[in-house]
Amino acid sequence: LWLLCLFIVTLYALTLVQCLSLPDPNVKCNMECDTQENQFICAADDKGVTKTYRNVCIMKTENCLQNANFQKISDKECP
Repeated sequence: LWLLCLFIVTLYALTLVQCLSLPDPNVKCNMECDTQENQFICAADDKGVTKTYRNVCIMKTENCLQNANFQKISDKECP
């Protein structure tokens, strides 16, 4: 009987963990950027680091995936 109780408690705990787990961050960040034009932009983050992106969509997707905060600063590639 105690094995049955242990099994039920374990099953309940596993179910609870699955319900409370956070969703995969890649799912919410998955954006369709392949159809966007190649309109290179220069972006900078809070630390002043600059990076060239193929388009704004890719910048936003990478920001989401990497928890970054790049913002567009010009409509051309970074120097």
